Amino acid sequence: MGNIHTFDSHIRTRFGVIDASIDAATLETAEYVDMANYDLVEFECYASNVTSASYLTLKIWQATSTAGAASVSMTHASASVVSTATHATALHAMVCQVRGEDLSAGYRYVGAQVAANASVAALVCIGIHQLRARYKQATLPA
Repeated sequence: MGNIHTFDSHIRTRFGVIDASIDAATLETAEYVDMANYDLVEFECYASNVTSASYLTLKIWQATSTAGAASVSMTHASASVVSTATHATALHAMVCQVRGEDLSAGYRYVGAQVAANASVAALVCIGIHQLRARYKQATLPA
């Protein structure tokens, strides 16, 4: 019997936010994704035109709804990048991931925020990848 699952059954990918400028601001994903049926969620942030000596920080936040209600930062899940004069126009990438067991009690949604210092005016996008789909079984196999 062949594999009855498709790629989309196990991995769900979409853009969380795209913005032309993050100058002295915090960008947040448009939605907080539900981890009820996925064991792992990964956020990828890409930024270009980051000015010299500037930095960006990507953090995962947990929440109680898709709108980000009662959101709390997950300090262990963060990444940052600092631009130097030689990389001022390069493409920078940051990746963070969270597992279902990393969430605090009462939380099941996750989103990401990317923050910058005052001198950054970068093009930024965040991608969301929900990985390792799981499905509830009515009974366990013998």
